[in-house]
Amino acid sequence: MMRMKWGITAAVLVGLAPFSAVRAAAQTEAGEGQNSTPQNKSEQDPRPHIRFEDYLNEAMRFNLDLAVERANIAISHAGVTTASQRPDWSADFGFPVVDLSGQGNPTTYSIGLDAPIELGGKRGHRIRAAKADLNTANSDYDEAVRQLQVAAAGAFIDALSARAILVSKQKSMGELERIVSVNVERHRVGEIGEIELVQSRVERDQFEADVISAEADVLSADLAMGQQLGKPERVEEKLPVPDGTLDIPVRTFDAAQLIATALERRPDVVSKQRALKAAETRIELANVNLIPDMTVSGSYSHLAAGTGGFAQPADNTLSASLSVNLPFSRWKNRGELEGARATRTQAEIQLKAAHLQAETEVRRAYAQYGAAVKRLEVYRGGLLKDADRVLEARLYAYQRGGATLLEVIDAQRTSADIYLSYAQALADHARALVTLEQTAAIWDVSF
Repeated sequence: MMRMKWGITAAVLVGLAPFSAVRAAAQTEAGEGQNSTPQNKSEQDPRPHIRFEDYLNEAMRFNLDLAVERANIAISHAGVTTASQRPDWSADFGFPVVDLSGQGNPTTYSIGLDAPIELGGKRGHRIRAAKADLNTANSDYDEAVRQLQVAAAGAFIDALSARAILVSKQKSMGELERIVSVNVERHRVGEIGEIELVQSRVERDQFEADVISAEADVLSADLAMGQQLGKPERVEEKLPVPDGTLDIPVRTFDAAQLIATALERRPDVVSKQRALKAAETRIELANVNLIPDMTVSGSYSHLAAGTGGFAQPADNTLSASLSVNLPFSRWKNRGELEGARATRTQAEIQLKAAHLQAETEVRRAYAQYGAAVKRLEVYRGGLLKDADRVLEARLYAYQRGGATLLEVIDAQRTSADIYLSYAQALADHARALVTLEQTAAIWDVSF
């Protein structure tokens, strides 16, 4: 009888040996002191792999939303060209007067030219206003680039995070498979009842469903990442695989310096500054538009010789005139000037709001990044190792009859949850870093 018991124990130990090996592999992939998640590189995936820097560069080149912003710059360039145009001259042609009566009425020919002249430097002010609008459009494009960086980085992080979660669940699934294998052997020799075996199978099957969901999450994250690249093939046969890791170093920042940088460099703040300058140039333009313009006209006419009752010699005349446009409606209503002043007031308020928003966002992102770092340090400070020790102790006791299957499963669930939370903490740290750098208008992140 003793030999039989020792044989069962040996079988249990042999069956659980791979269990410990799987957990050890997870720890090894996590690095010394559990400082990283399992490798996120899907080296066996046949799809094209892409590094973060290459992914970001490709997104900048082909993203469709960014292409729309580039078109706005082209429109603003066209506005500068339009503003630089001078008023067109006009020519008048007098058709010859034909004498249908046959009484010798002379035939008359005439031609005239009208040349408008803008006073007050209107053309120069129009050009300056159009260039101010162009500068604002350039800042809006820079803001679109900043937003795209965040969106693309977020998609890349999500794809890496989905893979890390899948790997963690696959490892937990392997551990449960080993428990089921051991319980099959223990049930065969009569050491446990059928309910314990069924319970371990239920736990395994439930985790298998989680693995299937995690696989779908990976594909969904990959599609979101490919969408940022702006080409149909990037969500079809050339759907990329992210090549990187979320195990990035913790950074140290100075909040005051971040705020100063944001107020100086953030494209949305710069855009509001340039919009204010553009509004001021529009006021100048509205003022000079009140100055009347002139039109210089010249004409030449030829009167042919008359006969009969209209007998007279041929005559050539050259005349010139100067006309001044009197803009009474503009002098009285001044709607353009009042609108320009209201636009400047609005731009001043928007600039103040942009400053306040930038500072608030930086302070919030700074606090969130600090919280993400502290949360990450909890896991790196030994929580993963402690969870593994508890699980190994439960397994050791289970092998010798000192623990129940429920206790082992509970320890395994706790360990799996902690590893999943650690993967989430790494992703949260990466997202918090991206958000902080985006709000402060700096960018040196890499994964």
